[in-house]
Amino acid sequence: MEWTQPSKAHAERGLLEKIKLCLSKQALPSPTDRKKFDHDFAISTSIHGVHNVVRNKSRLRRALWLAVVLGSVSLMVWQIYSRLLNYFTWPTTTSIEVQYVEKMEFPAVTFCNLNRFQADAVAKFGIIFSLWDIFSKVLHLQEIGENSTATRKAMDFVATQQNFSITDFIRNNGFYLNNSTLLECEFFGKPCGPKDFAHIFTEYGNCFTFNHGENIKTKKKVSVSGRGLNLLFNVNQEEFIDNPALGFADAGIIFVIHSPRKVPQFDGLGLSSPVGTHARVTIRQVKTVHQEYPWGECNPKIKLKNFSHYSTAGCLKECKARYIKKQCGCLPFMLPGNAIECDLQKYYNCVSPLLDYIEVNELCTMGTYNSSCPVSCEETTYPATISYATFPSQTALKYLSKKLNHSQEYIRENFVNIEINYSDLNYKITQQQKAVSVPELLADIGGQLGLFCGASVITIIEIIEYIFTNFYWMCIFLLLKIPEVTESFPPQHNHLQNKNRIEEC
Repeated sequence: MEWTQPSKAHAERGLLEKIKLCLSKQALPSPTDRKKFDHDFAISTSIHGVHNVVRNKSRLRRALWLAVVLGSVSLMVWQIYSRLLNYFTWPTTTSIEVQYVEKMEFPAVTFCNLNRFQADAVAKFGIIFSLWDIFSKVLHLQEIGENSTATRKAMDFVATQQNFSITDFIRNNGFYLNNSTLLECEFFGKPCGPKDFAHIFTEYGNCFTFNHGENIKTKKKVSVSGRGLNLLFNVNQEEFIDNPALGFADAGIIFVIHSPRKVPQFDGLGLSSPVGTHARVTIRQVKTVHQEYPWGECNPKIKLKNFSHYSTAGCLKECKARYIKKQCGCLPFMLPGNAIECDLQKYYNCVSPLLDYIEVNELCTMGTYNSSCPVSCEETTYPATISYATFPSQTALKYLSKKLNHSQEYIRENFVNIEINYSDLNYKITQQQKAVSVPELLADIGGQLGLFCGASVITIIEIIEYIFTNFYWMCIFLLLKIPEVTESFPPQHNHLQNKNRIEEC
């Protein structure tokens, strides 16, 4: 390595010597030639007004034209600077457009029972409420006091029930969907059933999604507004019971309307339909397009491993899953990924403290471009308007009581009718756009150049050629004159020797 550095330095010196030799062979133009070159440039350049400064013999006119040219150049520089300054603030505009179509893709709808667990299972494992509240920290941060009675009971249960599987317990003892809980199902005039729903775990336990995005070929579409999905649920209040002390005091169905390509998100978006009512839900489709950074906050480069389409909810799940899998060697059943399921002991000793650590240190954040999960570049939402009516009417109550072999009181306390339709066959696109694009910026700068100086790209090339030519002559001048100056002065050490000789004489 030691011999390569001198060789490189030697090669560089050799290249410089060749350049100097080549330049030194060039003839240095005379002052008259240089003045003529400057004069020819001034009278032939395409910059307006410069030739008037040179050609006018009157000093007053020459001064006026010089002031005009300098003022125009100053205004041009100021205008171009303001345009560049505005461009680098990355401004955006928002456009709203309504598109009408013949057929619209129906959204996915996820339904859950507000009563999460069966009464028999709760009677046998009353600790399930405390366990589930701690497990749901995977989806939402919930502060659990370490000295609370519920936590102590949960710790005792974990110590004694090593083989207890919360996944199997919820799947087998939570809300289920079959012909006894889903009494009627109709989509666009055609019958549907439990087979058209996909099971999913949420903070409400077992939930079921209609028109899920697992198979693209099965996506449901509608072609007439006012017709859509019509469902009749039986919540079985006597069979499913929840703990009112924990805030679960309602009876009915909670549901969320979302894109088939996204995971359901109940927090702030869930709609509740109580028993004994007919909920009529009218929806609209709104597509939102965000610009990528620095104009917006989205990042199109982020891809999810376990979801076909990006969403902030799915990204947050994957973010938590990465930390938990790395630190604990397992995954909670609510998070996506390929790993063994965490048992109760590992959940309490590793997963739960790690979730608190992730939240406190903001390891999984969302919203801005530099966060873990920025906003999606394109998303579809379904704003809903919901109205309620008493269900069923007196006449319908007698009819259903005879048809389904249930008492009228049972039907009033357990049946929920939900109807979801589009208001119109159109969707609204809210699109964030760049306020100034690169071609628009160049056109604006070109307009300022033309307005104040009559300049163009060719004018800029003329100026570059003029500056380069003068720089070239300056280099030749320095190479020719510096050696002459150094030769005119004798070396300092010869001068000292001569001085010493004189003193000796």
